[in-house]
Amino acid sequence: MRIPTYARGKEFTHIPDHVRQDLETLEHEGAIYADHWIEEVEGFRHVRIEFTPEEREEFARRSWAYELFLRAGLPRWASETPGIDEDVAKDADTYSMHSVDGEVIPLPYHCFAAFLGEHLESLVCTITDRTTVIELSGREKLLFDVKRTIEALTPTIRSFNNREKGLTPWNISCEDDVRDLLYVMLRPLVFDITKEEAVPSRVGSHKFVDFCSKGLRLLIELKWINRPGSWKTKIDEIYVDIQSYVAHPACDNVVFIIIDDIKDIPDPRQVEEGLTRVQMIDGRQIDIRAIVCET
Repeated sequence: MRIPTYARGKEFTHIPDHVRQDLETLEHEGAIYADHWIEEVEGFRHVRIEFTPEEREEFARRSWAYELFLRAGLPRWASETPGIDEDVAKDADTYSMHSVDGEVIPLPYHCFAAFLGEHLESLVCTITDRTTVIELSGREKLLFDVKRTIEALTPTIRSFNNREKGLTPWNISCEDDVRDLLYVMLRPLVFDITKEEAVPSRVGSHKFVDFCSKGLRLLIELKWINRPGSWKTKIDEIYVDIQSYVAHPACDNVVFIIIDDIKDIPDPRQVEEGLTRVQMIDGRQIDIRAIVCET
């Protein structure tokens, strides 16, 4: 017989070991641990996920529903299980599983995630601002932190543009504004970051890249969209930039930040995925990443 796990006044005897462990660390630390895929290093890393007190209670409530479901012998529908709260049963019975190759597994699919609900599943299964990567260090960690900082541009710009009543807005209304804002955001992380770095000439061209860190071997370029239909032109510019930037010694990692001031890009995630890749140019491997932000 399995040794029971006690959490929030309940005795758990049937839940899987990973749920037992999560309940225990939530009780003692207010967090859980997991292994997540980190794109920057193309591998899995151990992470710590912080929970609020309300989320801890909700995790325990939903774990108890899964416990009751398992005790009942895995009935076809969670709603048939006595003691499960109605909202949790509804989430579980309407949960659909999508495989990595796009296959949709038909209902009902009662894995533990089905009982978590949308918010907790996102918190547990994806990288959020509550996720701390434990095993990243050195350059890998800095590159990860830089990406997270860039992804915070949209809410930061909106905060500047919409300050409290009576305060003067700090308008972010052009590419130069974003450049200055991002420099202030990145400078505490990247001690050697510079603006307007000259790129060595290739076939007579002469370019500058918005940011450069020789220590991180990182280049960052901004693209500002403020005219309908111009986003396609900006994409074309990025392809040209890639061929030019390879001449710079720090061009191991290149991040293109596309600021869509008028929400002109129909599918921002598709644009990001289409541009993000590892590419070999002139015998050199370059990690290219695109991030779309809005104002």
